[in-house]
Amino acid sequence: MTRDVDRRQFIHGGAIVSAGLLAGCTGDGDGEATTTGSGETTADGNGTASGDSDTTAGGNETAGGDETASGSGSTPSVALSVPSLEFTFFARMQNAFNEAKNQGNIADSSTFYDAGNNQSTQVSDVETAISNEVDLLMISAITAEGVINAIRQANEADIPVVAIDRNVAEGETITYVASDNVQLGQRSTELCLRFMEGSSDADSYSVVQLEGTPGASVTNERGQGFQQAVDENDSLQRLASQTGEFSTQDALSVMEDFITQYGDEIDGVFCQNDLMALGAHQALQNANMSVPITGIDGTEAWVERFSDNQYYGTLAQLPEDMVNTGIERGKAHLAGEDVEDTIVVDGLEVTQENASDYLDQYFG
Repeated sequence: MTRDVDRRQFIHGGAIVSAGLLAGCTGDGDGEATTTGSGETTADGNGTASGDSDTTAGGNETAGGDETASGSGSTPSVALSVPSLEFTFFARMQNAFNEAKNQGNIADSSTFYDAGNNQSTQVSDVETAISNEVDLLMISAITAEGVINAIRQANEADIPVVAIDRNVAEGETITYVASDNVQLGQRSTELCLRFMEGSSDADSYSVVQLEGTPGASVTNERGQGFQQAVDENDSLQRLASQTGEFSTQDALSVMEDFITQYGDEIDGVFCQNDLMALGAHQALQNANMSVPITGIDGTEAWVERFSDNQYYGTLAQLPEDMVNTGIERGKAHLAGEDVEDTIVVDGLEVTQENASDYLDQYFG
């Protein structure tokens, strides 16, 4: 097992690095959607929520209950709202949330909400959680601005809010638990540059970027990291950027357009998530082209591709760590402890070299 995987085991065991506010606390967000449509690859075999979950996937179950965090040693009722279970990343969050319930770390009345990638649904889900008087609200916002009023309602109801993976633009949160998405964007772009340098000898390399959902904090931050990598490496040039909406199908279409427009000028592809990397891979394969591709998230389906290509890679995240850390720090706040403004969960570089170990550890 490589040193990087060993280091992630240490982090997974509970070593969380506390840092200052990331990009003004304007958030992050992932995207690993289960892909649909003819010829597409499903992003994961394990992505759908499993187990004997008694949480809801749309906010139809009430979240209140008799258990509260007001008394010493009590178990808090928690609501967790995510953008969509269409994304593997958030399905893994649901699994972690269910496991926290099974282990008694949060109350049985705790509720998981799947917004179906609909902003108004997410706002409605948060309002439901508030009306059910949950003890702690955890949210991964579809967009940083879209839930501002709902977060303010939680503030007015004295319900503490933990932003997880994606931050909110306004309103009070007790902490923001996420990867440093600026760093992830820069590291993945620089990994792509290393692959390009390894695959061909040139004075400069041109890379295209597939961006995520416009307006999502993660899109902004990973894009900022991409631009930092371009600015700091004289041999790296941005050829084009366009949104692929964190979707395999959209990324396939965008990559086809890039190939039509730029052809052999494309030396590498940086994707803001792994699902778009799958789409880019398919488009390039259809065009009989092979160039380095890097993504972010560490999805099973994308990492499985590495066995056939030494110039594919990703920066992996652990959504399970984010959920568990959010619950832990939320409970600490309820107990009167000071909580860090931002808690960073480091990303793990995964390439062909350590792909097998990574898959065995997190998906085996």
